[in-house]
Amino acid sequence: ADIVIDLRAHSATLHALDLNLTPKEFDILTLLVRNAGCPVSPQDIFEQVWQEQYRLSDANTIMVHIRRLRKKLSEIDSSQAFIETVFGVGYRRRFRRGPHRAVSESD
Repeated sequence: ADIVIDLRAHSATLHALDLNLTPKEFDILTLLVRNAGCPVSPQDIFEQVWQEQYRLSDANTIMVHIRRLRKKLSEIDSSQAFIETVFGVGYRRRFRRGPHRAVSESD
């Protein structure tokens, strides 16, 4: 497993190392992992994570949070991009083949 999200403990790990995410970062990563391989628009991220109506000015908020998430992931493993930008569409969690546990209620 690479990224493991434990919803009950509200924790996320990469290669068994804690990512130390903020609540918003955790929610964004959970959304991207649940939709692995499929792009999620900034509007969908904002409306699902912040639970507010999206405005164009909110795009920068999403970019900043994605940048911070990428930094935390790369501090543990810089050999791959865990979050890809799909230009003109949004962001997606890179889909990896092989066994992995994405999201669990508890361990």
